[in-house]
Amino acid sequence: MARGKTIMKRLANLCIVVSMVTSEVLAQTGKTLPTPVTQTAVENSRSKTDGLREHQLRVFRDHVLARALDNIKKMDEAGLRVSARNQILTYLATEKKPSDEKQALATQIARDSLTDLREHNGEMTPFMLSYLTSDLGGWIQKNRSNLLEDFEKTVKAAVKVDPSQRIRALFDLEGGDVLAVKRIRQELEEGSSLNGLNFWLDELMKRNSKEFEPLASEIVGRAGQGQISFEIMFWVSDIYLRSQTSTPLRNRFLTTVVGRTQPANFVAEPAPQIAFDLLTKILPFVQSSTPELYEQALNQSFAMRASLNERQLASEARIKRLNESLNPIADLKSEADSAKTKTERNELLLQAAQLALEKKKFDSCLDILGEVDVSVAAADPGSWQRSIDQILKNFVRVAVTVKLADLAEKGAGRITSSRLRVESLSLIMRYYAKTNDREAAQRLLIEASKVAGSDSDNSEKAKAFLLLSLACDQVDESRKADLLLSALKALNNLSKPDANGRDNTYQTYVQRLDNVGYELTKGFKGLTKQDENDALALVEKLQKPDLRTFALIGILMGLDGLLTQPSI
Repeated sequence: MARGKTIMKRLANLCIVVSMVTSEVLAQTGKTLPTPVTQTAVENSRSKTDGLREHQLRVFRDHVLARALDNIKKMDEAGLRVSARNQILTYLATEKKPSDEKQALATQIARDSLTDLREHNGEMTPFMLSYLTSDLGGWIQKNRSNLLEDFEKTVKAAVKVDPSQRIRALFDLEGGDVLAVKRIRQELEEGSSLNGLNFWLDELMKRNSKEFEPLASEIVGRAGQGQISFEIMFWVSDIYLRSQTSTPLRNRFLTTVVGRTQPANFVAEPAPQIAFDLLTKILPFVQSSTPELYEQALNQSFAMRASLNERQLASEARIKRLNESLNPIADLKSEADSAKTKTERNELLLQAAQLALEKKKFDSCLDILGEVDVSVAAADPGSWQRSIDQILKNFVRVAVTVKLADLAEKGAGRITSSRLRVESLSLIMRYYAKTNDREAAQRLLIEASKVAGSDSDNSEKAKAFLLLSLACDQVDESRKADLLLSALKALNNLSKPDANGRDNTYQTYVQRLDNVGYELTKGFKGLTKQDENDALALVEKLQKPDLRTFALIGILMGLDGLLTQPSI
């Protein structure tokens, strides 16, 4: 830091000296220098200034990188250490021709993360472990193939990692379809659920991958042996029923579904709803593609239908009525009014409100949401209000899309979640900025800031202020530093739970810090592009050492942005 300040002082002194010398020369000659000379002098001076500025920024950047790496060593939580290293690895990978020193540094950073994952994976929530491992694996695949074996061993030891996350990372690589299919087959062998299987098959089909047909055929074979659940079969059925799927493959799938839904397979327990839905879905394709099986499939669907319970049949009948209704919104409301339970009434009202929104019946949507009874007991406390808030957030988005800003504000005003309300106000604010209504945009920025500050949850308050620090660019950039400072104050007030508690409260706390860390990175990146010194000074006001690292990474990224500007 001292070195950076010294360079800045030298630059300032140099500029003063150049200015004084130029003034004295002009005073002594008493006349203006010839135009070509003056122009050349100005250009040379500007070139020197730009060169000094670039040198200053590069020195500053090296200092911040060294400080961020030193901070990581002092972080208490392994998950946050891995997360910060992942961001730095991504940052280092953007350099086109990194030096041997930088290459060695990146390799060591990746090795350190593998050590943390191997030794401390039990301290992380499954979800956090999953995405951290996925991101690190993607970087290693692309940049350090010599670490792949070590990575694979580490992943096997970390049993909580979601295989879908690993596969997603593989698809991002060049030739990733081959690697992804290899991993999918391994997971199938190990009996993993692979809830993302339909997405992977879809991706392979979009790429016209040669890996698609063999894998899709293998999945049908496993489904016939009962190794693939009805849920997975239902979601992948869209892939097999597409016109571009080969006829033999489609017919094998249809035959397998008919075989799996035979009455003999449901002696121990009734057929699940999803099995009936799957069979019903493929019936038209069975009739056209494998007509010899159609009568059997139809009879099986009748038998399964008879076994469905009353509520399932009522739901199916309702869907049919709504599809045939001239006024499905009114019909849903009518059914809600005659519902047997308050829970069912709320569910139907929410469906009606969502349908009204889809049809852009804005007033009806708001009226129906007002009828939902949030006091009705639920397994997840607050779920009714969260459902309402989510529909209202979508309401705002749709209203802005059709340029009804006043109506969007009305919807946003009814959102109870501070963060969702800030997100909605930010959306309207950006709309006003695009339409050059600066006064309205600034009004909403002020309102959103008040809403963010009113949240009693410091984590949510911090996220709201971080969001506004980014959104304010289109309205009032001068507010960025103050909004970031408000976020830091909220983070400083976050209470730290007992790390030795019996539940996973502390692990959840760490994951929330990580989520906030990513937002901090974006916030400080934006501020650095305005003033790197203000950004560095603001880091010191962040009292949680672990989070300072993410702020420093944001400064690193912002400095790169400054260095790529045309004047640098």
